Amino acid sequence: MKTTNKLGLPQAFVNFVSNVRHNPAGTLSATTLLKGDKEIVLYDRHFDELEQDAADLVWASFGTAYHSIMEHQNDDSFKEEYFEAQIGGWKVTGRVDRYDLENLVLEDWKTASVWKVIKGEFDEWKAQGLTYAWLMKQAGLEVAKCRFIAMLKDHSKAEAKRKADYPQKPVYIYEFDVTEEDLEATEKRIRAKIESVTKAYTKADDDIEPCTADERWETEKVYAVMKKGRKTAVKLCKSEDDAKAYIRALGNEQNFIEMRPGVSKKCLEYCPCREFCSFYKQLLKDKEAAA
Repeated sequence: MKTTNKLGLPQAFVNFVSNVRHNPAGTLSATTLLKGDKEIVLYDRHFDELEQDAADLVWASFGTAYHSIMEHQNDDSFKEEYFEAQIGGWKVTGRVDRYDLENLVLEDWKTASVWKVIKGEFDEWKAQGLTYAWLMKQAGLEVAKCRFIAMLKDHSKAEAKRKADYPQKPVYIYEFDVTEEDLEATEKRIRAKIESVTKAYTKADDDIEPCTADERWETEKVYAVMKKGRKTAVKLCKSEDDAKAYIRALGNEQNFIEMRPGVSKKCLEYCPCREFCSFYKQLLKDKEAAA
């Protein structure tokens, strides 16, 4: 992958953010397993053709620096340990940020937005943590709890004072216990993912099934109750029936319903291989047709 420098940033920074990991052939990392089959295959096939700009990697660099700082702190734990296991003809790998051997707690350092906490979007973190726990079990190590410690990069003290449901500190801890049932379900998930990825590699780029709505970070379709002469919605409803009921309750003939389709946020803003993706190209065509 090539890193461009459109803003003419110092070369030291460009060098720092240019270290992009690429899975060796036959290997899937714990984080790669969270991605859609189409993204996994396209990223691998077109890795040398992909581009990223250094200015877009600011927050990723914060996460890297944060990990580096925590890695060098002295305590009674091991850090940045690499684990791997063979399964379904593939090598599954993971690098654990910190493991407390005495309390059997696996810790992972994160940088995140406050919106992740507000919306409770932790499914990927849980799947990642359980994959690490499964890998460690293969090495004979037990994990009783996974703990994710997130630095909230956009935290606002003013908002924390004003809103009770806003994260009250710029650090948030998400944790969960690990059960044997969790690990069994995780192995089934890994096996199923490996099976689907293996099949995806046998297909041409455009023939691979699109990533799922969750993998595309697709927002829900909503029905906006609008009012003539007003640009913003009066209310957002999850169903058309709810929107109609709300309008009836208002008793105002100037209100109408505007359906707003879900948006695949990862495809439009964050997927590194979207230029090679038929689903993304169709999204752009649909967007142009609707304009």
